[in-house]
Amino acid sequence: MDQFTRTKQLIGAKSLEKIKKATVAVFGLGAVGSFAIEALARTGVGNLHLIDFDKVDASNINRQLFALNSTIGMEKTMIAHDRVKDINPQCNVKAHNSFINAKSLETLLSKDIDVVVDAIDGLNSKINLIVTARKLGIAVVSSMGAGGRTDISMIKTGDISQTVICPLARVVRQRLHRRGLYQGVRTVFSIEKPLNKQPFRPEDAPDALKNHGRSRPPIGTVSWIPGVFGLTIASQVINIITRSS
Repeated sequence: MDQFTRTKQLIGAKSLEKIKKATVAVFGLGAVGSFAIEALARTGVGNLHLIDFDKVDASNINRQLFALNSTIGMEKTMIAHDRVKDINPQCNVKAHNSFINAKSLETLLSKDIDVVVDAIDGLNSKINLIVTARKLGIAVVSSMGAGGRTDISMIKTGDISQTVICPLARVVRQRLHRRGLYQGVRTVFSIEKPLNKQPFRPEDAPDALKNHGRSRPPIGTVSWIPGVFGLTIASQVINIITRSS
């Protein structure tokens, strides 16, 4: 039996064929990105570009799909590559262990990509990715802040111009406005106000971005919120790919 039989039964052969021919680039393979990749691979996306610079550490295990005690210290791109190939051996997977900035985007982005998934934590990298992708005419689905939330019912989708409450979304809008971009970016965001019930202790988690710009304390997280963010992003990507079917 074809592993995509039930997907084809639900969405139709024409849509599934579009999915198999599509190219999706996922930037950021942490909590949100890992669940997005999982859903995209299981839906049958034929070409996946996976980009991150980080390795798994113990603090990732509470929420990241690729993080296990057995994968601590391993590159997230390599774990993701092998997992996708195990899910769908026919998928063309390109893994790039690279930090995302204006320079690296020159080689990481190309017009043959149908949709970009932005699951990046770093603000400068996030803005550079969104602006560059939109200049190339590539559709973007971007994750806003998933940390500090616990209520799944507060997760919403909409254009970047429609985002509210989320502090990250507010800053992203401001930065994009400075670059002349006001709309045309699909987002997943939460209208729940972020909260940390306990103060951050530096020894509890390493800062993945400490060698790439300003250091910042992490925000408390649970497993289900970024998971739902990632799965929702995947649904938005598939809608973009199949919308003319």
